[in-house]
Amino acid sequence: MSYNRPDETWGYEPPEAPGATEGPAWGDAYAGAADERGPETHPGPDAPPSRTERRRAAARSGDTGAHATGAYRTTGADGNEDHTLPPPSPALLHRLPAIAVTIVITAGLILGAQMERPVYAAGIAVLQLATVGLVTWVRKIDGAWVPLAVASALAIAADTAAAAWSPVSLVPITVLLSLGFGVAVAAQLVRRTHVGVTENLGFTMLLGVAVCGYACYIALSRLGSAPPAMYSAVVAAGTAILAARAVDLVMPDPRINRQVTRGAFGIVIGTMCGTASAAYAGLVIEGPDASNAAIGGLLIALTAVLADLACGYMSASRRIDGAGTAPNPVVSAAGPLLAFAVTGPVVYLLSAYYMID
Repeated sequence: MSYNRPDETWGYEPPEAPGATEGPAWGDAYAGAADERGPETHPGPDAPPSRTERRRAAARSGDTGAHATGAYRTTGADGNEDHTLPPPSPALLHRLPAIAVTIVITAGLILGAQMERPVYAAGIAVLQLATVGLVTWVRKIDGAWVPLAVASALAIAADTAAAAWSPVSLVPITVLLSLGFGVAVAAQLVRRTHVGVTENLGFTMLLGVAVCGYACYIALSRLGSAPPAMYSAVVAAGTAILAARAVDLVMPDPRINRQVTRGAFGIVIGTMCGTASAAYAGLVIEGPDASNAAIGGLLIALTAVLADLACGYMSASRRIDGAGTAPNPVVSAAGPLLAFAVTGPVVYLLSAYYMID
């Protein structure tokens, strides 16, 4: 991409670009004047500060982010923050929660399936409630009590049905999801205001699908020959998210979208790593065939990576609208939680009907 095209590069400057270290507050028009100002020049009180003065001011204020590194800048030409500009990449510590959450969920889904059914269901319920809370925090919609209440109740009901219903089937979970949709529609009638009804209803159903997706892991653990296939599928999803997030730590650019702080290389490499890990798991785990595991792993890895990316888009949309968003660690942790939730139905269908004979 050429840095000479202002329609694509406004808000982004390479490290070697003039004025990249002092920010855009005074514009590029003053950069040349600051360089030409000699040691004997005594500017008037209305003259803009020199480049050295702006650097010292940034250092005193602790500005070590986009202004100091020459990366994405968050202030407009008037020096005020502009929420429509692409944000800088989050700090390293703010991106590590995604990796930690991914490792915990992957290990919990695999090891928990070998425990007693009530214990496994309780662990799944914790993941469901965490997903509901964090994703709602990221989305920040009007009338947030509706998705919180409906999704939490649906999570408990779906877990109970997945753990106790015989024979094992997705039918009771699907019926509960349909009932949840009806409750969500009825809840819109009792809201104090009806602002954003469509958005609220759609987000409520997204959380409903997410919590039911986690319940699919409980049902799948009860199928006799399916757990080995589930292990390879969970490994594929976890490896894909881990690889994508790890690549983002070292190669955050180019972004997949200028407003979303996720690198394009991470998405591609993560999907490839997830596919390879599923194929290898098919070789070492007795159950799924390696070729079937690889094809299933590709679909699962792609679903997980895109669902993880969706939280970044939700956060960016709220910030562009000027409504603010959740802190970066919350957005980082919400991505893997939503990814494993949306991947649940895909894992169930592939493990039960394709990856095993």
